[in-house]
Amino acid sequence: MGNHRRGHADRRRRGVSRGVVATVVVLVLLAAAVVGWFAVRDRSAEEAQQAARACVEGEATLAVTADPDVADVLRTLGESWTAGGPVVRDHCITTEVTAAPTAVAAEALAAPMYDPSVAGPEPALWVPTDTASAAAAVATRGTDITPRSVVTSPVVLGAAPTVADRLSAAESRWTDLPALVTSADPVRLALPGGPTTAATVVAVATDPATETQPLTVDRATSPAAVSAVSRLALAAAEVPAEISDVDTALDAIVRAPDPAAAPLGAVPVTEQQLATRVREGQQLAAFRPSGPTPMADHPGLVLATADPTARAAAAEFLEYVRSTPGREAFLAAGFRVPGGSAGATDGSADTAPEPIAGLDFPAVDTVAPVPTPDARAAVLGTVAAPSQPASTTLLLDVSGSMESIDGGSTRLDNVRAALGQATGALSGDGRLGVWIYSRGLDGSRPYRVLAPLGPAAESARTGLDALASITPQTATSTYAAVLAAYRSAVENWTPDGPQSVLLVTDGPNDDTSISSSSFLQSLAGAVDPARPVRLDVVSLADNSDIDTLRSAAGQTGGDVIVTASSDPGLAGTLERLTSAR
Repeated sequence: MGNHRRGHADRRRRGVSRGVVATVVVLVLLAAAVVGWFAVRDRSAEEAQQAARACVEGEATLAVTADPDVADVLRTLGESWTAGGPVVRDHCITTEVTAAPTAVAAEALAAPMYDPSVAGPEPALWVPTDTASAAAAVATRGTDITPRSVVTSPVVLGAAPTVADRLSAAESRWTDLPALVTSADPVRLALPGGPTTAATVVAVATDPATETQPLTVDRATSPAAVSAVSRLALAAAEVPAEISDVDTALDAIVRAPDPAAAPLGAVPVTEQQLATRVREGQQLAAFRPSGPTPMADHPGLVLATADPTARAAAAEFLEYVRSTPGREAFLAAGFRVPGGSAGATDGSADTAPEPIAGLDFPAVDTVAPVPTPDARAAVLGTVAAPSQPASTTLLLDVSGSMESIDGGSTRLDNVRAALGQATGALSGDGRLGVWIYSRGLDGSRPYRVLAPLGPAAESARTGLDALASITPQTATSTYAAVLAAYRSAVENWTPDGPQSVLLVTDGPNDDTSISSSSFLQSLAGAVDPARPVRLDVVSLADNSDIDTLRSAAGQTGGDVIVTASSDPGLAGTLERLTSAR
């Protein structure tokens, strides 16, 4: 009995021992499994990282095209970013930056088929000098993300320090530049092709009353804008031909022994271009005309025509460029870096470089808006083919019929008001003469000269002052007055620009001493092909003489406009017919 109980206890102890051993084995196996799982997990993560580092989709190149002014900094940043081993969409990215002038790259990118021989490899990222220059290419290619400035740099006039000081003291605006280049002591301004010149002439064409709004085609093609830009372009044509770009212009300014007598006084440049030269010790300074400031805004354009990997890589590279290393690199190169919200209209949001000897970086109060593409093209067309200053002899009917009421005022009062508006925009280097006519107005002569042909602004003031006291007279002697004014214009002809007689009348010729046929014959005899003078006619009412006047204008290549003296467009018509063209 006792032996039986002892045997049973031994078996129980052996069973417990086997259970403990089994439990231990299970725990050991579980621990091994857990350790193995972590090992597999870690190995899988490491393998994933290695696969990423190995670029399972292969190598890819981010092609960047940039204007030469930013290309060097972008190339250095691209090398730094590439060295960090960027992987985008399982591709290892290598960055290649090609420098190409904005105009050259814009033309290549706007073409139906991209030609790499023109501006290098087809880019996924393009950084031109300014948004306006890129408009046509962007319209063709599209952009993948909303463009934002990489860096900015105001457009200024680079000049010798003494010249810049003189211009700054005058507190001139951009719209004053035509007067500065045609004054008695003119500023010799170069206009080499490129974005800075384009921005300058757009600023000159802008109406100060709407300067915070984009330049439109209507304004760009208005007589006032065409006259202003033409004056600037004609003056710039006097600059020596070898000064063909910004660099040669700045070289000419720096090398001139006497800035006051130099063949060139100033040239549109970016602040950064000037800073580079000043840092090298060159004697240059910035003249900053008042008014909204044209800006080289250097947008980062991710082109929608690139493949998805290149577009994603371009976006990531732009983020790196806008980070601290990029900001520091661009500030050191003389650029401003955006620091505020996208689309800000003042320059206070941009971070500027530290001043260097002779060059400060003041805050920009208002940035000039980007013009419409068509308006910019119209202004550049005027630069390429400027209109010559006009010489116009204005011949105004003051016969009794001009006392007629039209729209609440007499026809004569309406014309006086319209002339005041029209002549206010005349080119300073054009010429104007003011004549009036009616039978027996000046003894036996049916006309009187209120202001002889002379400088437009001066003659306009003299003529309008005299016209203010004129009251409508008697009958109309149109034919005799036109012949006298036309012969005077031919006699005083100059080769400087278009010459014309502008007849403003409201009725037929009453002077029976000259028939319409003899008038046309006499006018044909007065025409001198070597001294061309147009006869333009503005008829203010139903005129039984209109066919004769059309024939007379046609003999000289002139126009006939039929309108009312109360028409709000009369001032614009008179402005066009007395302006450069």
